[in-house]
Amino acid sequence: MSSRDDEGVSLRDTLVLFDRDFGVSIFPNFRGYNNPVDDAEWLLERSMISRGFILRPIVREGRHGLWIGEYTRSNSEVTRSEEVYDDDASKIHQLMVKYMSKEASERRLLEKLSITSLKRMESQIIRGFKYYVCPPGHFYHKCREVERVYGLLREKYGSGGKVFYSLVADDILRIIQCEDAVVCPLKAPNALDRLHNLGKAVRSRGLGELRFIERSFVEII
Repeated sequence: MSSRDDEGVSLRDTLVLFDRDFGVSIFPNFRGYNNPVDDAEWLLERSMISRGFILRPIVREGRHGLWIGEYTRSNSEVTRSEEVYDDDASKIHQLMVKYMSKEASERRLLEKLSITSLKRMESQIIRGFKYYVCPPGHFYHKCREVERVYGLLREKYGSGGKVFYSLVADDILRIIQCEDAVVCPLKAPNALDRLHNLGKAVRSRGLGELRFIERSFVEII
């Protein structure tokens, strides 16, 4: 189902709440005021929120895209909004419509709603979004920095080489370019924590291993 607001935009009846602290929530069959801001704020007033954004599929002049509304505090106000109609927004729009009609599962939709996938869109709101603490599921399975950092370390030190762990830990901190979280596991203040976090992430993906072989040395496998 869809409705039309006063500006000629057709609004689909599904909203997705993407919150920094409380994760992703999907609200299908939403009935509101036929205004994206009013509808979003009505939903925010009734939800556990910290800061984040809301997605809603829209159609304007035959173009399929997303309305995106940002909220930055717990006062339930949309502080900024935008409409995005690029290819990535159109694909997510179509998937949300399929979810509404039960042609796509919630699991499939959530997989496409990762912050890594969403940041491919031309959205200033989403590209400026950061988790406070990086969610484990994102870090271990979706963060692109894990593979990039590990690849650069292997390129520098080779596979199987014995290296002072402090050098590797310093390199991790120098190389990492995290854009998804304020508190990043690869930016941990403690050098050993940075190494252990990267080691667990690469093992979980089957990329390799960081193995401590002596008290002060690590082997990159």
